[in-house]
Amino acid sequence: MNRTDALTGSAELEPVIEFRGAFRDTRRFTQSEGHSTMRRLFGSLLILHGVAHAGAGMWVIGVRPHWAVSALWLVSGAGFLTAGAGLLGARWLDRHWRPLSVIAALASLGLLAMFPHPALMIGAAIDGALLVTAIPFAREIVVRSIGVPAHPPQRHLSALGTTLALALTAYFATLVVLRPWHMRWGVSDAELASTLPGDERVTHPRYRIDHGVTINAPVDAVWPWLAQIGQDRAGFYSYDWLERLVGDPVHNVDRVVPEWQSIHRGDFVRAAPPDYLGGAFGARLGWPVTDVLPGRAIVLDGWGSFALIAVNDTTTRILVRTLGDRTPSLIGVPLASLGTLVLEPAHFLMQRRMLLGIKERAEGAWTNR
Repeated sequence: MNRTDALTGSAELEPVIEFRGAFRDTRRFTQSEGHSTMRRLFGSLLILHGVAHAGAGMWVIGVRPHWAVSALWLVSGAGFLTAGAGLLGARWLDRHWRPLSVIAALASLGLLAMFPHPALMIGAAIDGALLVTAIPFAREIVVRSIGVPAHPPQRHLSALGTTLALALTAYFATLVVLRPWHMRWGVSDAELASTLPGDERVTHPRYRIDHGVTINAPVDAVWPWLAQIGQDRAGFYSYDWLERLVGDPVHNVDRVVPEWQSIHRGDFVRAAPPDYLGGAFGARLGWPVTDVLPGRAIVLDGWGSFALIAVNDTTTRILVRTLGDRTPSLIGVPLASLGTLVLEPAHFLMQRRMLLGIKERAEGAWTNR
């Protein structure tokens, strides 16, 4: 360092300037990362809020017109999912997440207003907060307070991430649209209004599934196939390879077995053996038989009523009805969402195959008698 540098201190000044510049860059970087983190967090919360509407719709649709509930259910759930995907960086959606969330919040409030239960008020509060952000001055406060900038993120989701986000939204929308159909598959309006054995066990149902099929065989030719269902008996005439895939040794039988024709109230229809998955679900995994009308109906606790109705001497209708009286609760929100998005579609596919399996076997045996 020369004398001039020593007198002016220029040799010391440059590192200071570089340090301050680095500090400003670090602060700018930290703020950007904070905004990005808040966008991801807020986007994830919106997606969870959308998925939670699977439970809300399930409860509301049991007490209000299906068409109105389905429309609000679709707009609110799909709106929150797409808004959340936009905040996470899905292309195109990133510029429209706010109007999408506002539209979804309005639909959600309309849905929850149909069934104002205390367990659903948390969702209503979230909807109200989202509507507040639609007010310009309130939006600026929110942006400053929680750091969710209105502009699109600098980093977008990958093509795979965007595809997965859109696939989840499409899956949700498809289930909501198809749910009224698959929840009453094969059943007429008159059959929906009819009374089946076991209906008296649930006086005010909030949840209902009705499935039915026509069998070209008389009732007494169908009953033996129904009477012998069970994991340790004739199986369930459904996709037994899927049941075995999850470790349940179910094997469908294609003949009537005389030893399995006895079924009485108090019996137990097994879904799986006592040691299924090491006994993780207990030794009695299945359904107690709560009522039997020989040759006509079987009622299983936890599943529902299996009823045979004679159309004429050579034609039978088999109806399966499941009723539930579950009330909304906070713990029920994730469980109801799981039920709507996963268990209901799976149940429909398996039970539909079961009814068609009974139909095929009964008709085949009756034709070849």
